Amino acid sequence: MDKKAYFFTLDAFIATSIIVIGISLILFARANKPYEMQTAFLSQDVIDTVSSIKVYEISDNEYVNNLTAEGNITNTQNTILEQLGEFCYKRMNSTARNFTEEVFLRIIPPEYNFQLLIKNGSNILFNYTKGKGMSTSRVLISSKNIIFGQINDSTMWGPYTSEVKTWQ
Repeated sequence: MDKKAYFFTLDAFIATSIIVIGISLILFARANKPYEMQTAFLSQDVIDTVSSIKVYEISDNEYVNNLTAEGNITNTQNTILEQLGEFCYKRMNSTARNFTEEVFLRIIPPEYNFQLLIKNGSNILFNYTKGKGMSTSRVLISSKNIIFGQINDSTMWGPYTSEVKTWQ
């Protein structure tokens, strides 16, 4: 009778150990997996946000106020992406880069990396990348939008394709 209890206890201990190790492996594998859905939502949210927020809505930003005062931003009714497109049209790439840093780095969490591309067909007009590892990332999500705008009553620019890529 003693031997049966010993084998039953040993069998229960082995079974419990296997279950604990299995659960630990599953949880550990999940903890290291990149957050694919969060990255996908972030990419789409960023493109939606910068496509809808107008420049006057970020007037609490000192850099944006300086650009407006200097005459580099002439229409505060432009969305953030439209303003970047206008900077590209006017070939103001350094201004576009600084504007992107001021605006996008406040929107995107620091643990994520991103790239913003503005293209005219296959020609890249603007390329801003924050972070490294895009080519080695297991999860890279891209969201696109079309932008165009008007300089004055007779001059229009675009359509350009804007693309935001996010990865972790």
